[in-house]
Amino acid sequence: MDEVELREFLRHRYPRLVGAVALVTGDAASAEDAVQEAIVRAWEGTERGEQIVALDRWVAAVAMNLSRSRLRRLRVERLARPRLVAAPPVQPSGDRIDVARALADLPRRQREVAVLRYLVDLSTEEIAKQMHTSEGTVKSQLSKARAHLAETLSLVEDNDEENSHAEHR
Repeated sequence: MDEVELREFLRHRYPRLVGAVALVTGDAASAEDAVQEAIVRAWEGTERGEQIVALDRWVAAVAMNLSRSRLRRLRVERLARPRLVAAPPVQPSGDRIDVARALADLPRRQREVAVLRYLVDLSTEEIAKQMHTSEGTVKSQLSKARAHLAETLSLVEDNDEENSHAEHR
């Protein structure tokens, strides 16, 4: 990877990758940190002569792995501090729920699989390799995620429709 390729990558792929990782982690700042760390690792690897065939996919995979590690560390820290009071769950506002909020409601693995498939454009085989699981598990998680998202997003539309009808009565 040379400087021109890196600049092009940062200009065109970086924002999308940060957004995709943020949907999985729920935190834009940590997503940006993870993607930046992955880019640094890619740069260092190519400086040592490593070949990276698809930079965007490589960076996405490394950033997701870094994010997973960070989430595990945070979970361990949280368990180690029993005096820490959990924040109350955020209640949905009267506004319609958007895709990011619907994704945030998914279990972590379903959210990760959905983001990798639909936002990072990885195949089920690539997702399975990255997540160290079977393609069948990936397909199952995708199916559950799609069903939840369809239900969540259609319920919002139904509620908005009911609310607008109620206001006009």
